[in-house]
Amino acid sequence: MERLDLQKIILGNLPLIGISYQGKQKDEEYKKRFSNKDEIKKVMKVALKYEIKYFASSSHDFNELSPIYLNAIKELEEDEGIEIFLIPCIGIPLEIGKEKVNDYRRWATHLNYEKEKFGKEIIEKYFNDPILNCRNEWKVNLKIAKPYNLKEIEKELKIDWKKWEDSIFRFSDYRIAWIEPGSESDFIIISRIDLLEELIDRTLDIGYRVLLGSHHLGVSSSIIEEEKIRKFDGYVTPINKLGCMMFPNKREVENSVIKIRESGKIIIAIKPFAGGRIEPKEALDYVYKKVKVDSCMVGVGSIKEAEEDFRIAKNILKNLAATKYF
Repeated sequence: MERLDLQKIILGNLPLIGISYQGKQKDEEYKKRFSNKDEIKKVMKVALKYEIKYFASSSHDFNELSPIYLNAIKELEEDEGIEIFLIPCIGIPLEIGKEKVNDYRRWATHLNYEKEKFGKEIIEKYFNDPILNCRNEWKVNLKIAKPYNLKEIEKELKIDWKKWEDSIFRFSDYRIAWIEPGSESDFIIISRIDLLEELIDRTLDIGYRVLLGSHHLGVSSSIIEEEKIRKFDGYVTPINKLGCMMFPNKREVENSVIKIRESGKIIIAIKPFAGGRIEPKEALDYVYKKVKVDSCMVGVGSIKEAEEDFRIAKNILKNLAATKYF
């Protein structure tokens, strides 16, 4: 596969499919606005104005707005006569026995695992993370969730390969830069890392590069390095000044980024604004100047936000290039 020139700004997709990380009312506002394909295309055109041609996406069946978003991309390519490169995040269809892996039990398993390594103070971070608390009754569900026993599931955890490959094949009409297996990757890494290797190999065999989605970079990247997993290009991971969704903690993630960059892997930041909790200039200074990510997914919920955020990002990157900081 030939090398791709990764852009330093990527259009994030979650606001455009109705996810704000600011609560149900804001989600409903986004869902109503972006159920109209033309409203999605208006925001996308601002991205193109700023020469952003790498777009994040979710799988077709992620929610009811995801197909609308993907159709908008196709129409925009035809309307503008341009090529857009996608980085689809595809959830890994994990099963234990014949049952789908439960998300809350998965998070409870990570909490147990990281508590043993980093101390009980991590419990507060799990329960009080503002983005996680946008999930339905997060604290209640996490508290009652029974962690999986990692030793017990070593022989039972599996991936529905047909479903995984079908999700990828549905993108055959798009220009794909990378496939991003979702943050279920973290669970595989602490329980069945051999499955991760197989997942990467199968995706490469279909013809696509791989970036790993991770919400637990401070743990997962160390295990991957120890196990010498090499056939992927980098990570897509939360990075923001507040440390939201950065597990096991902000410090460990920042240290991991340094090691990852030294290894030549790509780091793409997501959630740079912590769901709208950090002002754009402060947020983007942190990801580009402090952490020095290779790229950042910037999610916007309006034309006004797009103009402001992309302009700020471009100015920061221009100044960094002038000082040869990158």
